[in-house]
Amino acid sequence: MKFGLKKQGITLIVLSSLYGVVAVASTIPGVGIESIRFITSVKNQLKIIMPKNKYVLDPSSPLYKPIMNNVIKNSYIADAISTIDSFNAQEKEKFTPLYTDFSNQWFTNKWQPIIDQKQEIDFYDIAMDIIKFDQAIASEFQSYGYVNTGTQWIFHKNGIKEMFSSDLRQNAIKQQSIWDQDEYEELIQSTGPGLTGIKVKQSPGTKLVNNKVWFLNQQIDSIKYAINIQTLQNPFMNKNLKVDDVADYVTIDDLYHPNFTRGLTMAQATFIIMLSAVVLTPTGLGIGIWKYKKWEKTEAQEGTGE
Repeated sequence: MKFGLKKQGITLIVLSSLYGVVAVASTIPGVGIESIRFITSVKNQLKIIMPKNKYVLDPSSPLYKPIMNNVIKNSYIADAISTIDSFNAQEKEKFTPLYTDFSNQWFTNKWQPIIDQKQEIDFYDIAMDIIKFDQAIASEFQSYGYVNTGTQWIFHKNGIKEMFSSDLRQNAIKQQSIWDQDEYEELIQSTGPGLTGIKVKQSPGTKLVNNKVWFLNQQIDSIKYAINIQTLQNPFMNKNLKVDDVADYVTIDDLYHPNFTRGLTMAQATFIIMLSAVVLTPTGLGIGIWKYKKWEKTEAQEGTGE
């Protein structure tokens, strides 16, 4: 009997501890894991489109400032504005000024000091920064859960409320929906490429994969335009670049197709499991410790009796 108490106590302590750890660990993936997979696929394409050290802007070129202050700056704005559904008047009115101001401020903070110092600027670094910019937009204006772990989301302000929001589920469905790329692009009206950059006049908004394919291909066209400018010199450090050196266009099959609703359902389920652990883990530990101490007490009494 006494050895049974010891075994029961240790078993309860170990199992309760493991359940608590597993319950918390299970909350990590959430919606964010889908975003990470998608972002990784975008990064892989950007490494093909704009490899490190291939398209480096020459600070001595007369196109240096026009490209940065017009083409690149407007690319940030277009990247954000193109995710707004122009056919939804309320969404367009609300987010257009917010996204524009956010884009301008982000660009100024990141690139203006570098432009002022006339440093070489690698398009690869711009591409990686735009990914950070996208994540910041998603976190600031859509949902913190899109770009963070489920655990971080739970402990974020209003995270639990947001996690179980029907509005977020509808947004997730919209974000993960994939259209035929040609049909999607038929609804986009934009100017560019050119020295004024890309300017979006109309967009069906974020069908995330479709939107990113469109944006990446716009960057490819912009690079081709920069190389092809005949009246001014090639603006890159490598003066031997040709249009044939530019990567092929991206297709929807080149990017990961995120399933945000699956991630959201997982986040909700693991949160409930974590709640159960809040009750079961302390209870199990308490009973296990009580049984173990009871065994110790029995051992001590028997030792005294001898």
